[in-house]
Amino acid sequence: MKLNIKSAAKTAIYSCALLICSGCQDFIERDHPTGITDDKFWGTMNECEAALNECKLWVKGAYGGMELGMGFFDGATDNMYFFSNFEQRIVMLGNGSLVPLTETNDPSGWEDFFKSWKNYYERIRRCNRFLEHVDQAYFTEESERTRMKVEARVWRAWYHIRPLLWYGRNDGIPIVKKSLNPEEIYMERQPIDICLEEINKDLDYAIRQTDPKICPFVWDEGRRDRMSRSVALTLKMDVNLQFHKYDIALAAARKIINAGVFQLHYKGGQKPTLGDGSSYRDLFQYSGENNKERILFRENGMDNIWFRYMPQSLSGQGVAAPLKSLIDTYETLDGKPLDELTAAEKLQCEHNPLYKARDPRLSATIMMPGDQTSISNYEYKPFDSSSSDYVGKTGTSRSGYLLKKYIHENDRASGNGTLDFMIYRYAEVLLDYVECQIQLGKYQKDPKVKEYIDAIRERAGMPKTPQSLYSDKDKLWELYKRERRVELCFEGKRYDDIRRWGIGQEAMNGPIYGAWDSSKNEYVFIETRNCTFPKYDSWPLPQQEVTSNPNIHQPTGW
Repeated sequence: MKLNIKSAAKTAIYSCALLICSGCQDFIERDHPTGITDDKFWGTMNECEAALNECKLWVKGAYGGMELGMGFFDGATDNMYFFSNFEQRIVMLGNGSLVPLTETNDPSGWEDFFKSWKNYYERIRRCNRFLEHVDQAYFTEESERTRMKVEARVWRAWYHIRPLLWYGRNDGIPIVKKSLNPEEIYMERQPIDICLEEINKDLDYAIRQTDPKICPFVWDEGRRDRMSRSVALTLKMDVNLQFHKYDIALAAARKIINAGVFQLHYKGGQKPTLGDGSSYRDLFQYSGENNKERILFRENGMDNIWFRYMPQSLSGQGVAAPLKSLIDTYETLDGKPLDELTAAEKLQCEHNPLYKARDPRLSATIMMPGDQTSISNYEYKPFDSSSSDYVGKTGTSRSGYLLKKYIHENDRASGNGTLDFMIYRYAEVLLDYVECQIQLGKYQKDPKVKEYIDAIRERAGMPKTPQSLYSDKDKLWELYKRERRVELCFEGKRYDDIRRWGIGQEAMNGPIYGAWDSSKNEYVFIETRNCTFPKYDSWPLPQQEVTSNPNIHQPTGW
């Protein structure tokens, strides 16, 4: 295998001097997958397709190594405590003990996603190299060349979005849209508005395409790993929402909705009745996998979910411990939050989540003490000292609650499976639309706000919201936050929600608890968290990036 020696030599000189080149391997040292020189590689359509494939890096729902498991990510929020013999930095991110990466505390291979700064900029470079060379190749169909350019630019936008949210929420990040020479490597952070402008440019390039051969609204099932107009719109909606650019986010959400391509998933095509949570549950099962709600998904993204989430008694690791804070968020079936119950009723519901009929999404998402219906020949007994599931034993949930969402008995024997993970789905688009209108103060004049909230609640088997609620912005906002939290929990959304809403000090500090242990007359105590904000709005950069680049600095607070 022949390397591009000249390029590799340059890289060796300055690779560790900058964020973009800190992981010198593969496409950083070589300009293309095969390692041959540029003038011999960028010749054909197939070679360009191979190079484009090297640009792709999906997130997952469960463990993914370099690819962040978005379900695990809820362990850094008030939804879940995450504990295992790997990815301890999720625990540290959640409790406020995270420190910048150094040579002495470099994460293991199990925690490569905490090197995301390097990983994403490496792929930004791959995208840039592709875009700089694709025009010199021979294509039998010019539309295929343009298609690849579109995909590369959407991927480049994606790779700027993730570090912006994780490393630059208050400070911005370097925007890189070309290959860098040694004189250009010491790049500085760009202001948030500039970051968004450049990200939107790449996404708009795809959104403007009208030829379905180049960029259809949705690719057919066999080609769904290609970036499409709907994906570009969804990314534009999401990233602009995160930074309160509500007009831009709203316009993108409206285009997705008005296209009429996506819809909420209903099991058997039938809208549920009150108390029927089967459609919501089915959305995360094999039976509902090919649903019309998914916009962007990772195929086989939940491949090890049973092994990771189920307790040792079921041949798992028991890493996921849903928290009391989340369970208490679910309304009663008649649409009342727990705070609106009598003191006695509220206490009973906190001690026993099923004391009163609750939002069906609760039982579809969480396995509670005494559950003997979710898994055949199994009863969950976390407070029975003779049970292998007893809280405190190795391989058990630390909270007394188990995660039920995504769990399917078909995966029990192997501990693995092939369930897809939805990165974005249509319900999130509807919720984003509602959030934009609330924040813009237009919720009372827009009947779609109530329509979309009610549609999501009815799909879950919950009642519609009363019209009177829409005259009180504060009450509507609290309902919206509850709705978003329970609808999207364990889908990797809560982390960004906490930061976007500025509720980190409230949500990520103080003691966290699990279920009520009647034998001890107390809630399970897990740990006390101490996340300071705005520091914990972002992750710290690896220390070598700051040391080697005089123009880059740690995020605010670090």
